Amino acid sequence: MKKYLPVLFVVIGLAVILPTFFMSSEPEKLQLPDSLKGVFIDSPPMPIPEFTLTDQDNKPFTKNNLRGKWSLVFFGFTNCPDVCPTSMSVLNKVSKLEGIPKDTQYVFVSVDPNRDRPEKLKEFVSFFNEKFIGATGTAEELKKFEEPLGVIYDFEGDTSSDEYNVTHFAAIYIMDPTGNQRAYVLPPHSLAQVGEAYKLIYQHYK
Repeated sequence: MKKYLPVLFVVIGLAVILPTFFMSSEPEKLQLPDSLKGVFIDSPPMPIPEFTLTDQDNKPFTKNNLRGKWSLVFFGFTNCPDVCPTSMSVLNKVSKLEGIPKDTQYVFVSVDPNRDRPEKLKEFVSFFNEKFIGATGTAEELKKFEEPLGVIYDFEGDTSSDEYNVTHFAAIYIMDPTGNQRAYVLPPHSLAQVGEAYKLIYQHYK
C-alpha cells in the first residue's frame, strides 16, 4: 500500500487544484467606461443550449457554427420597417472598423419563419453585407436559442396573411468562441457604441 501513496497524493492534489485552475481561468469582469451606455457583460458567459436552425443557403445552422470565433447576433424580421435595418447597417459599419477581428461572424436570426424563407433571408442580409449570415427555424428550435438570451417578441395583426407586424427585443448579442453569450448591447445602436464595446470585450476576453 505504501508504494501507492505518492500516486494517491498526486491524484488527490490534482482533484483539488484542477477545478480551481479552470475556475480562475475566467478573467476579471471587464469594467466598461461610463460613456458606453446600454452594454451589459456576462462573466462567466451565459450558456446557450444546442439548437438547429436553417441558414440563407438552406443549410443547417447550429451552435457549432458559433464555436471557434466571435459572433455578433441580432434577432428581428425582414419586413421590419426601422429598427432591424438600422441595426444591420450599424453591424455592417462595425465589420469595417479597424481593430475588429476579420473572422467575426454577423448573424441575423429571423423570429418570423413563416415569411422569412431562406431565399428572402439571403436577399435581406446580402443587402447589408454579402458575408452576413441569415438564419431561422421552427418555433421550438428558435426558442432554444432565444430563451437564454431573453429575446421576446409578439405578432401583431392577422398572421394568416402577410400583413402583420412583429414587435421584438432588439439587442445585439456578442457571442464568444465557446458559442455562449458574452455580452449584449441595447438599442438605439450606434457605430461608436457597438464597435467600441465589441473591441474592448474582444481584447479583454480573447
